[in-house]
Amino acid sequence: MSLNDVKIKIRTDLSTGMFPEAQRVAARRHLKQLLANLPKGSKAVIAGGAPRDWHHGWGCRDVDIFFQSTDMSYVESKAKPLRDSYYNGYGYNENGIMSVHEYPIHQGCLKYRKVQLIRTVSDPMLVIHEFPVNMSRIWMDATGKIMADHQYQWGYNHRIISQVNHTQWVYPYIEKILGRYSKYGFLPINWEGRREETDQL
Repeated sequence: MSLNDVKIKIRTDLSTGMFPEAQRVAARRHLKQLLANLPKGSKAVIAGGAPRDWHHGWGCRDVDIFFQSTDMSYVESKAKPLRDSYYNGYGYNENGIMSVHEYPIHQGCLKYRKVQLIRTVSDPMLVIHEFPVNMSRIWMDATGKIMADHQYQWGYNHRIISQVNHTQWVYPYIEKILGRYSKYGFLPINWEGRREETDQL
């Protein structure tokens, strides 16, 4: 966390009401359970899609827990490995991600969703602060507090999804989320802005 990070409040004034808040509480239990079963000094946060959806007043589709640990025995006993890729276009052993394991949730407000346990090489916050899409730079720690960086804050305020670095090929991810955020525009990192008048049609 840096001095520029901002605290996020979940919207509960939409038609979904308190559902996002109920999911946040349930997801926090999964996060705390993971931390309780990892060695002392391990770190873990929920980041990306779930807290972003809750902030917008929606229910999430899954829960991604980014964690750093020296012992994988609990994770391997609880969840199955996703062997090929995090999702289309994102491989392992790059961008600080070592492996991904997944388990389904069978009850409560997160029923039919999955938890992905994403092991990072170092502190998960270093990976999150290097996410290539601004609207993924939002996270929740074990206290239940949701935070975001200034790139996320700018994107939310202006309704713009932007590519902020070249650490990953972002277009498969943009294709995945843009329909869900239909009121947002997309701004690629190589956008050159308005053409010079002499070059305009």
